Amino acid sequence: MPELPEFHLIAGREGSSFPPLLLLHGSSGSEADLIPLADEMAPQRPYMSLRGAVEWEGGFAFFRRNPDRSLDYDDLGLQTELLCRFIAGLMLKQAPILLGFSNGAIMATSILRSQPSLASGAILLRPLSPAPEAAFPPMTGLPVLIIAGEHDQRREAADAVLVKNQFENCHADVSAYVLPTGHGLHASEPALIRDWLIRKGI
Repeated sequence: MPELPEFHLIAGREGSSFPPLLLLHGSSGSEADLIPLADEMAPQRPYMSLRGAVEWEGGFAFFRRNPDRSLDYDDLGLQTELLCRFIAGLMLKQAPILLGFSNGAIMATSILRSQPSLASGAILLRPLSPAPEAAFPPMTGLPVLIIAGEHDQRREAADAVLVKNQFENCHADVSAYVLPTGHGLHASEPALIRDWLIRKGI
C-alpha cells in the first residue's frame, strides 16, 4: 500500500466482501492500540490501522491541541487534508469504515466533513466536533455510530449530542449510545459495535 512520509499503516486480514476498517487511535497512542478491539468485534474483517502523523506526549496523534488542550483547528484542517489525500491514494475496492477513538474520532469526523465519499460509514468513540459552528455536507444514509461515556472526564455530555445533531442534520443514518464508563472503552463496546455492523449490513 502507498504511504506518505507522515503516515505509517498496518494492514491485517484480507478476502472479506465487507468494507475494511480504518483504525484511528487516540492521543499519545499508536497504530497498535485499536487492533485488539478490531479483533474482538470483527475477527474476520480486514483492517488498516494508521499511526497519527503528529508526535504527541510520548506517542502520536492525528492533530495538535493548543496548550490549554483545546483543538488546534488550523492543524486539524491541515492534517485532515493530508489524511484524505492518503486514503484516496489507497485505491481501495470499497471505501473503509472509519473507526476512531478520541483524537481519532475527531479526525474521522473531520474526514467525513471534508470528503464523506471516502468512507462507507463511521464508528466514533468519545468524539468532539471538529467544527462546532459549521454545517456538515449531505451524507444521506451514511451509517454513523457514536458512543459516549457517561462518566467521561474529558468530555461534556453535550459534546456527543452536538456531533449527533450535526450528522442528523445532514441526513446520515445515526445511532448513538451513552455507556456507563469514562473515557476508556467499556467491556460491552465490542459487542455493541459488532451488532451495529450486522444490523447496518456493512
